[in-house]
Amino acid sequence: MKITAKVSRGPQKGEIVRPQRHEDAMYVVSPTRFEKDYIRVATLEEFARQVRKGLKGRMSSPSVKGPRLFSSKSITIES
Repeated sequence: MKITAKVSRGPQKGEIVRPQRHEDAMYVVSPTRFEKDYIRVATLEEFARQVRKGLKGRMSSPSVKGPRLFSSKSITIES
């Protein structure tokens, strides 16, 4: 499964990002940008399922400073 998004503004505009795997080996989806609303999921499949339901996904890349939250309409999911 390939999950990507493209940074649309700022110094890293055009960079491709992927789901951010956090220190606890979990991925994060959320209905809002607030940490209190973060939902941690264990797999990319669950990440994709939640994004398809409309949740935002926390994504990053080595060249993009810090993970960012992307809306579901900005995320591309390929099987």
